[in-house]
Amino acid sequence: MRAIGGGGMSFSDRQIHNLFAIAKIVYASPEPNELCALLATRVCPEGELAKVYLAKLDQDGLFRGLASFGYARESKIHEYKVGLVRSVPMPDAYLRSEVIVFNKNELSSRYPEFTTVDERSPWESMAITPTLGRGLVFVFRLQVPLVEDTSIQLYFEAIANLLSFYRKECHQQSFEQVTPPKLEAATKAQNDEELKDRPLTKRQRAILALIQEGLTNFQIAGAIGYSESLVRQESILIYSKMGIRGRVDLRAEDTLLRVSR
Repeated sequence: MRAIGGGGMSFSDRQIHNLFAIAKIVYASPEPNELCALLATRVCPEGELAKVYLAKLDQDGLFRGLASFGYARESKIHEYKVGLVRSVPMPDAYLRSEVIVFNKNELSSRYPEFTTVDERSPWESMAITPTLGRGLVFVFRLQVPLVEDTSIQLYFEAIANLLSFYRKECHQQSFEQVTPPKLEAATKAQNDEELKDRPLTKRQRAILALIQEGLTNFQIAGAIGYSESLVRQESILIYSKMGIRGRVDLRAEDTLLRVSR
C-alpha cells in the first residue's frame, strides 16, 4: 500500500494504476459506449470486470440511459428511466452530489422501496458516481464485496472527479455493445501476472463451465443474460487466473484430467 494524503489513508498499487488509466481514458474522450467498455476493466479495486451504466438527467427531470457495458441488449435497463427521487440509488447520489458505495446486503436497508435490481444476479457491491455538472451519473456493479474503508470511498470519489472531465457530447445511444480495439490484449497483459492463481468469481465459474461444454461466447451470453462483450472479457480474466492462453489450453487440460482418472 502507498500512503496518499494525510490521516494514514492509503491506496493500493492497483488503485493508483487504475486511476492513471482512467485519466488517460477520459483524456482520449471516447464515445460513451466505448468509455463504458474501457471503464469496466479499470474501476474495480480488485481487478475484476465490472458492469457499467451511464445515465443523464434530461430537461424533463428524468434520468435516461446513455450507454452501458455488460448488459444484454434485451435487458430492461436500456429502457430504464427514473425521476429525481431519494428512494433510488442513482438519483439519490445525484441529489446529494456525492459518491454512494455499498454492498449488496445493504441495499434493502438503504433503499427499501427500490426493487428494480434482481437479487439473484451475481453482483456483490455497487458504486454510483455523479459527475460535476452536465447531469451525468455512472453506475458500477462489481462482482466482489467492498471493504468498509475510507480509502474505498475516496477511491471512487477520485474516479468521479476524473469522469467529470469527460467532455464528449452525450446523446441517446443505441446501446450497441463495444469491444474497443486492443482491449483484450491490453487487459490480458495487465492481469496475467497479477491475477494468476487467484480464485474465480461465481460468475467466472459459471462461464468456465459453459466454455468447457463447448458453448461459444454468443451462446454463453444468451444463457446467462449478459452481453457477449462482457463474456469475452471475463474469459480473458479466467484464462489469466488459470495461467493458460485460451480455449486450446483449456481443452488440453481437460484431456489430461480425463486421461489421469
